[in-house]
Parts: sequence; structure tokens; C-alpha cells
Amino acid sequence: MVLWFVAIAVAALYQIAAMPSILLALIPGRAQLPPQHGMIGLVTLGAVFLAVTGAEALYADLGHFGRHPIQFAWLAMVLPALVLNYFGQGALVLANPATIKDPFFLLYPEWALLPMVVLATAATVIASQAVITGAYSAHAAGDPTRPLAAA
Repeated sequence: MVLWFVAIAVAALYQIAAMPSILLALIPGRAQLPPQHGMIGLVTLGAVFLAVTGAEALYADLGHFGRHPIQFAWLAMVLPALVLNYFGQGALVLANPATIKDPFFLLYPEWALLPMVVLATAATVIASQAVITGAYSAHAAGDPTRPLAAA
């Protein structure tokens, strides 16, 4: 998982360096989503919300690692890697609107596509198994405040 998050962060750095103005998106007052951009803004906002709610899966791992390691992993690795990757995708699409069809994989050079597909598959399998194992181990440990299907 560390390799996955490093790979998605590093891939974005070139695009961010090519268009540093993308970092202005960190200023909340500059947001122009649904009102100014209609349906595409609403769909984009929904996609961002869906991505952020994926963080809920981390809580399933609390049964294994506890609160502090999960918080540290999120703040030190996951959140920065995701933010960099989203900014890299945004810079790529702003520089070349045709890349909107697949901005994630278009961040990578052609030679890196197959390794990234393999890494994405491995990360998906690892993450899904972690959620399943974490949810069931928390329940098996007798924690009545945690439902069986936490994720």
C-alpha cells in the first residue's frame, strides 16, 4: 500500500510542476463548481465526495491497529498522496482537455501503464481484504459498539 500511495503521488508531481497555478484550488473562495458549471460541476463534486468517503474504510482497520496508527497513516501518507494525485489530474486536464477521458492513467508514461494496472489491482485486493478482515475482527473481538459490517 505504501508503494501504491508513493506511485500515485510521484506521478502527479510533473503535472503540478508544469502548472503550479493548480495549487490555487486550495483556496476555498476560488471554488466554482455547481453554480457556475451546471451538471458537470455537480457530477465532479459527487465524485470528490465519493473519493473522500472512501476514508471510512480506514476505520475498519481500527480493530487491528488502533486509532493512532490509522490517523498517522491517513495524515502522513494517504491524504497527501491523494491530494497530490488529484491536483496532478486537474493540471493534466486543464493543460489538455482531451485527457478528461482517463486522467488517472494518463498521468503515467506509456511504459508505466501495465505496472500501474498491476499495482492498482494489488492495492484494490489488499484494501478490500483489509476492510473485510478489520470489520470481522472488530466484531469477533466482542466490541459491541462496532457492527459486523462496518464498511
